[in-house]
Amino acid sequence: AIIFAWIFDKTPQGYIKTDSLEYREDSFNVDTQNWYKKKRNYFAIAGILLGVLIGNIGPKLLKNYKPIVQVSNEIQKLAILPFSNIRPDNETDFLGYALSDEIINRLSYLKSLIVRPATAVRQYRGQEVAPEKIGKDLDVDLILTGSYLRNEDRLRLNTELMDITRKELVWSKSMTVDYDDIFAIQDSVASSVISELKGQLSSDEDIVESLDISSNPEAYELYLKAKSIGFVVLGDLRRKISLLNRSIELDDNFALSWGELGQAYRNLGNRGVNVDSSYARSERALLNVLDLNPKSLTPYQEFLLLYTDVNRLIEAYSIGNRGLQLAPNDPRILRGMSYVVKYAGLHVASRYFAKKSAEVQFDPYSSIMTIHEIARSHLYLGDIEGANIEMENLLNYIKDEGIEISPYDYFYKGLYNLYQGNKSAAIKSFDTCYNMDPTQTFSDYGIVYKKIALGDQVGALAAISDIESRIIYDGEQYYRQIHFYSLLGMKEKAIEKVKGTLARGFFPYPYFLSDKFLDPIRSEPEFVELMKVIKARHMEFKTLFESTMELNLLADISN
Repeated sequence: AIIFAWIFDKTPQGYIKTDSLEYREDSFNVDTQNWYKKKRNYFAIAGILLGVLIGNIGPKLLKNYKPIVQVSNEIQKLAILPFSNIRPDNETDFLGYALSDEIINRLSYLKSLIVRPATAVRQYRGQEVAPEKIGKDLDVDLILTGSYLRNEDRLRLNTELMDITRKELVWSKSMTVDYDDIFAIQDSVASSVISELKGQLSSDEDIVESLDISSNPEAYELYLKAKSIGFVVLGDLRRKISLLNRSIELDDNFALSWGELGQAYRNLGNRGVNVDSSYARSERALLNVLDLNPKSLTPYQEFLLLYTDVNRLIEAYSIGNRGLQLAPNDPRILRGMSYVVKYAGLHVASRYFAKKSAEVQFDPYSSIMTIHEIARSHLYLGDIEGANIEMENLLNYIKDEGIEISPYDYFYKGLYNLYQGNKSAAIKSFDTCYNMDPTQTFSDYGIVYKKIALGDQVGALAAISDIESRIIYDGEQYYRQIHFYSLLGMKEKAIEKVKGTLARGFFPYPYFLSDKFLDPIRSEPEFVELMKVIKARHMEFKTLFESTMELNLLADISN
């Protein structure tokens, strides 16, 4: 299989990567002469094949293709609040989250309904808030609430669906179920509530059956604790990973814990910690999810980012395209597509996907990353002022949400300040980034920019030497090293880093054109030749994108 057989095969041991992740520093090279002189239309060919083959052959993630269901202009938005325990006790309190989470998970594939994530509604647990305020805060039309009471071996539940815009009760339902199998309760309640909801939904859509129920209450509780940890510093990821590993020890068939673990390890690798093993562990965890629940959206959401980071852009795009077919309103798939096309220099499309994600994303930590993508789309198109405006919007959002600003946020704040020529503000941000968490790669990058801004070439080179001792697979991160040598006047080294960036799958031609930090090397003959290669790869990916993306999305992007 020319395109999709790259990705996943089903074996007796579960899903495996046809070409599993192997990380070798010496694998990063680019033959610029061959690329340009032979004019290999790799992406153009891929685009044609992808258009013909998508949904017909290939791996498990890309099977059973169905044409996209056109999204109605009357898409409804629903918030499912944590169920309240009428008689609180430690043994059954967790059901409040478990029941609402299960319903959210099973509605997430629907194209005629946008469901707010569990993290967005968690703030309302145990609070009496007017439905109108919740509707306004979360921008939803429908609110589902529930309460439950355990009485010996029985569990009584009451649920209500309210239409906020019409200010009316759509329906209410009571049920009593056995408490013998606590996790069968989740499935029973979710099925019953969803059955009632189907009257509000498009008739041509199917509800996905859940395959994610754990058989162990403690495993589920550990998963919930891990999921509630926001990522600010690396210690947050390590705590999350510890909880998830304990959850998996108790129930190694619990797909949700494997999915969270895959995300945590990907974030760890992206921040420069044990990069090779972190990325490999992320992939293994996500393949376990796929094996346990082939209908899970988590692999789509995470492989988009993981494979982009390790220079598997075509695979990432193929997975993302199929993910959009399955769940066009999923905020993480939309943000992932923003990330993918950014690497190929489709910054207008990147901004479109990021803004679409922001419209349906109410998880604060995910929203932060989405706003980062919007800001960088401005920067990469040469709109430094627009990037700074979005950065200020981001900082205000973080403040309003009561979240701690992360080292990652401070790094990009400093970088945008530097582009504006505000060296003192940039240095302050880079220092804060480093002081918060000196173990992150972004912290070390900030120190190099600081040394360059101060004119400390010796200090800058010492800091660069430390960075170069690490293996960096992410092409966008590696690109920053072009800046270092270009701004230091070391043209040959800068051009070397251009080649390394291209070999890592980062070729945003508009950014290479507009980036003023590359001006010192712009007239170098070898750089001029490299720009031809970068433009060719950018145009070839653009051909792939335009020949395979859904037409209604292409029309929206161009408007």
